Amino acid sequence: CLSRGLGDVYKRQSQNFVPFTPRFNQDLKGDIVLIGNNILGPDNNAFNDNTVYNHNVDMRYIDIDGDASTFSSSSADLVIPDPNCYRIIHAGLYWGAVTNGAAPITNVKFRGPTGGYNDIVGTVVFDANGTSVDGGDSFPYACYADVTSIVTSLGTDLGTYTVANVSSAEGQTDSYNPYNGTGHSAGWSLFIVYENPTLPGKSITSFDGFSAISLAGGNPALDIPVSGFRTVPAPAPVRANFAFATLEGDSPILGDQLLLNGVNLSTADRPATNFFNSSVTQLSATPVNNRNPNSTNTLGFDTGVMVVPNPGNTVIANDATSGTVRLETSGDTYFPYFYALAVDIIEPNIVLTKICLLYTS
Repeated sequence: CLSRGLGDVYKRQSQNFVPFTPRFNQDLKGDIVLIGNNILGPDNNAFNDNTVYNHNVDMRYIDIDGDASTFSSSSADLVIPDPNCYRIIHAGLYWGAVTNGAAPITNVKFRGPTGGYNDIVGTVVFDANGTSVDGGDSFPYACYADVTSIVTSLGTDLGTYTVANVSSAEGQTDSYNPYNGTGHSAGWSLFIVYENPTLPGKSITSFDGFSAISLAGGNPALDIPVSGFRTVPAPAPVRANFAFATLEGDSPILGDQLLLNGVNLSTADRPATNFFNSSVTQLSATPVNNRNPNSTNTLGFDTGVMVVPNPGNTVIANDATSGTVRLETSGDTYFPYFYALAVDIIEPNIVLTKICLLYTS
């Protein structure tokens, strides 16, 4: 049996408010999926102008569910590549906002493809509680709830998930006196780990914590070491997927970057120097249209999962037992609070053969 993945955080400056520590940690044959959506915008319609900053928008609660008992709601569909061969073993719900509203930050509603809403009381990952995290106008929070038992008890666990009553402030902050150039943003993510015996073995570790990656706040970078696994030996390709959730990364502002082992990561929909660009993305790097609303500009909210580009195993090497995730900026401010890494590992392939022997005297 291989040791399970472990993680810790190098706390560079005081703006790394909560160290990133493991929440889920297991070796298995399977993979990860992440879905989510923003919950603030000018209205319930898709917002597709990628040149707009969230502080220039009169942000209002999105509320798409037609339920009078909710004041905010948005949805996203859960799809697993092989719907005939999987078992969900972990479902973690995250939500947060740059500034909370009047409603309690820990209380949301969660609804799966079947049945009604479940009342969720989460645990606080971080709460600024009125104290700026970047020397400006950002007072964010992030919360978490384990919803595995709810998801696995559904008659149908693939389909549309809706999250409601995420607490956030509203309004257009560039009109405030004094001026507020941060803006409001809020959203939710559902992190799924599933088993599939036909897939390669993976070491899957999720982390949560809270940091303000900000030039103005004096904290332009954060290093997070990950260890406790061993990747496949040469010459096999090392494959890995990476999931994340952050607040306040603007679509038009450049400088925000994600690095793994010193190499800038990017995909077709997340440029290397504007990685946290107000979008919801998926492994295929194609548009995520099975959301309501399905905005291309989620106005300061980012969540997604990506394939780690690893040509010639130059990012994650064969027989590697550790790595370093680095979040940094040369311009845009953003607030990470969740990430996960699923990396292919050595796993014995056990084949059981039944032999019947007949003994005679």
